[in-house]
Amino acid sequence: MLRSSLMAILASLLALGQQVAAPEDEVASFRADARLVEVYASVFDSHGNPLPNLTRDRFQVLDDGQPQEIASFEGSEDKVSCALMLDVTGSMEAFLPVLKNAVVRFVDELRDEEEVAMYTFTTSLRMVQPYTSDKKLLKQAALRTRAGGGTALFDAVSNVTRDLESRQGKKALIIFTDGADNASTLSASGASRQARLAGVPIYAIAEGDALHDRALLKTLEDLATESGGLVFRLDKADKIGEVFSSIVRNLNHTYLVAWKLPENAGQSWRPIKLVVSGERDAHIRVRQGYFPR
Repeated sequence: MLRSSLMAILASLLALGQQVAAPEDEVASFRADARLVEVYASVFDSHGNPLPNLTRDRFQVLDDGQPQEIASFEGSEDKVSCALMLDVTGSMEAFLPVLKNAVVRFVDELRDEEEVAMYTFTTSLRMVQPYTSDKKLLKQAALRTRAGGGTALFDAVSNVTRDLESRQGKKALIIFTDGADNASTLSASGASRQARLAGVPIYAIAEGDALHDRALLKTLEDLATESGGLVFRLDKADKIGEVFSSIVRNLNHTYLVAWKLPENAGQSWRPIKLVVSGERDAHIRVRQGYFPR
């Protein structure tokens, strides 16, 4: 009789343990299934004017030709986490004062809620100001920068895009460089691969010797195009303010659209297409596809 009672108690405890474990299994399964594909879209009318205040229901997504339900959406009015990555190598010594002043004006043009981190790179990458919306701190960080050293651009791109991935909401990377990479351990293709995986729009500004380096310009153009960003060729120093203003304008009119990664997505390149209903001649700048992880 005693043995039967003990067996009954053990069976009850085992069943209770299974019931307790079940929610954990469900949570793990939910997390595994909740992977999202994120893309950034800038939408313009037929005259090149940005279209603000578009709502979630106006966007339609095709992933490898199949319509997807939008799981997450952020509008043009939502804040952006922006990483500003500045080349401060030795060749920048003469141009650096111009760049500092332009960055100060750029910070002033940003909306008060935007969060910006400032990085400088030579042979190594340095975060001179963590993410903040305090414009005074950002300006001080810009004015403290000094020039000197070689150029490890590709390593810097890879590391900063990886940092950006961990932030929530809309993100963007702005790169300023004046010359070819001569110190990275990563190749251009390695940096491009990490940038593609991050999926963050890249706005690249090329100046000085960078304008005469075809390979570097091609890399910057690929980074920008594949991410839904832009590349700017700064051939006149006094135009740098206009370039930063153009970037701010783009940041202020960017949408983030996300959907659940399709089942059995595999590892191959998946083309994507975004459509905005009610805008027949709209031009949408968005990356063309992605590699599932």
